[in-house]
Amino acid sequence: MKHALLCLLLFPATARAADLPCGPAENGTINLDGLTDDWGEVEGIDAGGKDPNLSFTLKCNVEEKTIMLLVDVRDSYFVRTKAAKPGEDHIELTLAGHRLTIFPGDARAIPTLARWGTKPAKNVKAVSALQQAGWAVELAIPMSAIPGYKAGMPLAYKASVADCDSKAALKTERTVDSGGSIVFAEGDAALDGFLKDRHLTRGDIWFDKGISLGGKSGGRVVLAGKYLAFITDGYVFIELPVKQRADVKDARVVDLAGDGRQAIVIRYVERGGGGSRDVLAAWRVVGDSEIRRVFAAEVAKATATGRIDDKVAFVKRGRATDVVIDAGTATGVSAATWRESPADDMLPLMLPWADDRHARYQFVGDEYKRAQ
Repeated sequence: MKHALLCLLLFPATARAADLPCGPAENGTINLDGLTDDWGEVEGIDAGGKDPNLSFTLKCNVEEKTIMLLVDVRDSYFVRTKAAKPGEDHIELTLAGHRLTIFPGDARAIPTLARWGTKPAKNVKAVSALQQAGWAVELAIPMSAIPGYKAGMPLAYKASVADCDSKAALKTERTVDSGGSIVFAEGDAALDGFLKDRHLTRGDIWFDKGISLGGKSGGRVVLAGKYLAFITDGYVFIELPVKQRADVKDARVVDLAGDGRQAIVIRYVERGGGGSRDVLAAWRVVGDSEIRRVFAAEVAKATATGRIDDKVAFVKRGRATDVVIDAGTATGVSAATWRESPADDMLPLMLPWADDRHARYQFVGDEYKRAQ
């Protein structure tokens, strides 16, 4: 198994088109007053081009464990009342699947309002002010205020600005939005370091998800080419036992034990000896420098004469997820003609003619047991 020690990297980050870069800033760098002067040197992304009737620029910084955001809206006509009705000018910001709605104020008679869903967002500071060509909102959002989010994970976001052009009608005339991931500088630099180490590019990445590593820590799990990597402020990786990228059939992030420490579960094809087998395997990060395979089972096998495919299901059990395997179908082979020996390096294939044709595996930490 090839692996690299977790290490702090200082390579420059290169963001993808949908990514919002978010760099560190000293406390007090951003003065929450609704003005944009503090953000002049911060890189952002634009939505709606530079349309003066409706478009916006989104920027991000991090002060310790607080996300600072600027939504600078270009809007030719500002519509807000004290009632804060859905049809008025407003922003919908979805973070890790949770919707934060912000109604901008005018810094005089109309206050800025922020709501998680339908409830006041008491843990979020939101300040807005009218600008020469529209209006802007500054936000301070503690990472702890985002349900389920853990430091080190990329943060999925969608920002949508709704525009109203009539104080009489109070209805949304149009919307402009942007979405992707908020990518924090340390993690993105570590990703670039891993890619450089393995002579890969961003275009080689075909799976990139946030993952909880237990406690308050998180990161991202990446599949690039034939490599599996866990990214935090450093990286650790292995090379999967496949001949080509197409041999990896499925990948998903799963909380197997229900302990908040997720695994990546991958189904892939191993080839050799004139045949092949499909393997279902789960990996977790252990310590700072090891990726450990905590589960592996044959779930299909092909020979020169035929093939057997088992059935796999992931079944929720409270917060945990059990792996259920049932004997499936045989094509071109039978009990009389099957000559393959059972696997001795992982759970063997279930055979449709055997007495044992169903198994459910439950996890505690990195260990599993057969429940039935």
